[in-house]
Amino acid sequence: MKLGTLPRGLAVAAIAAVTVVPLAASAAGAAPAAPTAYALFGSAQPLVWGTASSLPATVGDMRAPFVWGKTNNVAVANSNAVLAVPDGAANTKPLSGDAISGLQCNGYDEKLCKDPFTPVAKVNHRSGIDAGHFEETASWAGKDGKYPGHISALTDCAGNCGDSLVHSVSNAAGPAGGYAGYLSVGSSSASHDLTIDDKGRLLSTAVSQLDNVSIGPKNEVHFSRLTTTAQAFGTGAENAKDGRADLRISDFYILDNPVELTRAGLRLANGGPSEQEAYDGAKVLLNRLKKERGITLELPNFDAQVSRTPDHATVEVSGLRVWFDQAVAALNYPLDLGHSTAVVVALNTDRKVDVNSDANGGSPTVSSAPTTAAAPTQPAPERGGAVAPPTKGSGKESGAAKANPPTNGTAKTPTSAPSAGAVSPAPATGSDVATSPATEVPPTEVTEATPAPTNPDETAFGLKDVERNLGLRDARSVSRAFGAFLGLGLILPLARFVIRRLG
Repeated sequence: MKLGTLPRGLAVAAIAAVTVVPLAASAAGAAPAAPTAYALFGSAQPLVWGTASSLPATVGDMRAPFVWGKTNNVAVANSNAVLAVPDGAANTKPLSGDAISGLQCNGYDEKLCKDPFTPVAKVNHRSGIDAGHFEETASWAGKDGKYPGHISALTDCAGNCGDSLVHSVSNAAGPAGGYAGYLSVGSSSASHDLTIDDKGRLLSTAVSQLDNVSIGPKNEVHFSRLTTTAQAFGTGAENAKDGRADLRISDFYILDNPVELTRAGLRLANGGPSEQEAYDGAKVLLNRLKKERGITLELPNFDAQVSRTPDHATVEVSGLRVWFDQAVAALNYPLDLGHSTAVVVALNTDRKVDVNSDANGGSPTVSSAPTTAAAPTQPAPERGGAVAPPTKGSGKESGAAKANPPTNGTAKTPTSAPSAGAVSPAPATGSDVATSPATEVPPTEVTEATPAPTNPDETAFGLKDVERNLGLRDARSVSRAFGAFLGLGLILPLARFVIRRLG
């Protein structure tokens, strides 16, 4: 070897060591992969009062937002936003005239963006793994800005949808409104957002908000803002789901006394000689409100806001519930102020998961079941008992023979009489037997009608099969006969020799 040269193996290694291999783009710039199975749900409804179509128009009219959406690992997502009569049924009556002055739309059919206008934005992603962006947005200022409103819904996926979560988001804002003697609202809004962060953590966020609310004929209860926020989050690992609930009420007054809502209950905002007296003072206000004004105010249960399992987290935040005890029978139902729901279901195993909720914003339910592959089924026989067509070389078998195949895994030459209508070939003699096509029946061919054997003993290839296939069985018989003849020829002379010596 000359100085300065390297053996072939070392030269290849040296080249490989200095060769720059182009790498794929960093995964950090791509959308994070979602868990194997997941489902996200979010909804927000700042105001619900009564049952379906139970609010009489004689006491007032208003529109309140209601938004909801869902997305999952089979790349199906939806997003909805409406301004509805707050009667518990999301009744979306059309708006017209001054209420929708300045209406502008994006993504709507032109026939729908006109007076009267039904304030509904609804889109969904159902194109499988293909990328897609769907959006409907409408806004209006109203005459002299007195009736501003906005609704928007969109779903978005850049591609590989399912593995990459389909983003679902919606928001809505409603104008001022109310019901004389019971409720007055300055404005309301709601939003939901279902997404995944850069660390692969699923996020469901829902927010409802009410501004400048007055309750009762004499402004017995009022506040400047009530906000409910529900957020669920997590990854596919077990027990890796959690949630956050938040309820805030600003400038909260009962019978002109400032109060504060805490996890321990309602307390006087200006305190008292002791912390206990601050809470006791608030209870006195609630009792006066009920006895003197006929208004019952129910506080939320903070301990029931977040629920967790190894597979999912559910966050449901309710604000205030108001009963008008002195109301006429037609209005004898509660007024719910503020409600937000967020759900995240995520698993690293292949399961079928879903989140279901009724259109009226009821509490969602989570379903999770194993994904089972469908068992393969044999093709059903055709009408009349027909079976699959025979393979090449078995065309001479009758339909009756193939309908009842042998069960030992080996096809046999049919020995029964031909089926009705078949013509038996004439017997052949001499050389005709060897050349007549009518007698060429493969002795061991397996047809499609023969079931696949499952017993190893039935499919084993034995020594006798080898001997038969190689033509050794006849040769061995001849060898044995020749050996016997040879042995007899050696034994007879030896016997004669022994007799002579002994005789």
